[in-house]
Amino acid sequence: MVEQLFSFRYTKNTPNFDRTYRMNFTRKIIHIDMDCFYASVEIRENPTLQGKPVAVGGSSRQRGVLTTCNYEARKFGLHSAMPTAQAIKKCPNLILVPVNMPLYKQVSSQIHQIFQRYTSIIEPLSLDEAYLDVTDCTQCSGSATWIAQEIRQAIFDELKLTASAGVAPLKFLAKIASDMNKPNGQFVIQPHEVEQFVKTLPLKKIPGVGKVTSERLLKMGLETCEDVQT
Repeated sequence: MVEQLFSFRYTKNTPNFDRTYRMNFTRKIIHIDMDCFYASVEIRENPTLQGKPVAVGGSSRQRGVLTTCNYEARKFGLHSAMPTAQAIKKCPNLILVPVNMPLYKQVSSQIHQIFQRYTSIIEPLSLDEAYLDVTDCTQCSGSATWIAQEIRQAIFDELKLTASAGVAPLKFLAKIASDMNKPNGQFVIQPHEVEQFVKTLPLKKIPGVGKVTSERLLKMGLETCEDVQT
């Protein structure tokens, strides 16, 4: 299982990526994840929403589910895919904004234009997150850490949005790292830190391991990746 954790594949839609890297710690991978992307774009467009609990999607008639919400709303326990009626009960002052997909696609395209200043090897996961392979990038003295910082700063300066980043030699680790210092932060896992990081990594942090699976593993006495190895 641990070997599987170190294995990752790029999709057929990203021909510039090698199909598979195994135990290859020479790559420099950045995972960029926009912070509450849809909600942040809406707040940027309407600054009067700043500091208020905002959710995108749902309905004032309390139908449907939330597409996403900002951090102010999350303080009330709200989250993506929560039924609107339940969200309003938890947060009566919640402001609901309709989904504006054309706008989000436009802003996503602008973000990707910033990515392309550093690498053409980009794997989009959705409108608000992507993997970047900056192994051969010579900017910022070739430092993936500095490149990630510059990208995040450019996104803020030019688009008035914040992004979090994870830097690691492997894709799944970069994705995990991007969640470590959210919002508006970044986390770096150096090649020599990979083994120790993975040993102490909670299994529930692994992409694809959901709440039910992690609870079952915990009942079996398996909490970290090291537990699986032993």
